[in-house]
Amino acid sequence: MTDAAYPSRTLADAPRADDGHYGPESVSWRVFADPGSMLGAKNAVFLQMLEAGMMTHFERVSLTSEGPEAMAARFDRTSAYLRDAIYADKAHADAAAAHVDRLHERASWTNPETGEVVSAKQPEWQRWTWWTYIWSAVRGYQEFGPGLSVEDSDRVVVESRLGAEKLFVPGPYFDTFAELDQYIRDELNTKSLTIFAAMAGHALRHPDVKGPVAKWVTRRILNGVLSLLPESARLFYALEDRSAKELARGARFTKWVAKLARKNRSAEQLIAEAVGDSIAKPYQRVRVKTA
Repeated sequence: MTDAAYPSRTLADAPRADDGHYGPESVSWRVFADPGSMLGAKNAVFLQMLEAGMMTHFERVSLTSEGPEAMAARFDRTSAYLRDAIYADKAHADAAAAHVDRLHERASWTNPETGEVVSAKQPEWQRWTWWTYIWSAVRGYQEFGPGLSVEDSDRVVVESRLGAEKLFVPGPYFDTFAELDQYIRDELNTKSLTIFAAMAGHALRHPDVKGPVAKWVTRRILNGVLSLLPESARLFYALEDRSAKELARGARFTKWVAKLARKNRSAEQLIAEAVGDSIAKPYQRVRVKTA
């Protein structure tokens, strides 16, 4: 791929030098460019909120002081980082990972009872956050996208070690999607829901959407996203108001929405758009090296 196919960078930013740490031969390029995985990845938020210590940390550090616009901007920045980790060249992917790592280092608060300074870089939080995202994106592609073979699902998991390593996510890592799936289900036995997380989860499940049609569509898509949750995770969020049939209908509707979002574009076209977005609006700019 060449820069000629994409919007040019500013003079302050280095040109694209290579195909990054993943590259066009990876399964990850195909999976993460698809609307199905993007919709599925939203499920990760519900899993991540079950890490009580991490949610308490977020409550203390930043989230309670942020309004809706600031939180939306945070989400957009996170999405841009995840995109660049996969589609940016190595220099921009490394710069993005280094920046996120610094943010995690700085995000700390002091426990008033113990005096302990708690950083966001807690090994178990890092593992849970990274791998719930990978698990949810793969599940979204499996259910709402073209689907994945067992072999390709395993390849995505192995390839995702690259992103984990760049963020210093501790091991052990996984060799297969089945191993990752078992990790998610086993860890759910250790999770809990804080009051803050319960309120945030309620807000996510009941967004302030105007108009009956928009409300109907939003609920259907949310049902599709929630249908990916393991059954034990659903119990935390009291989804009794959503029957198994309603979740199944939501999954079918979400699959249709993902198909519409593709707009008959091939996987190659979706990948080209992801690379182009990374070039046009990088998460972290890289200075041009002078001789």
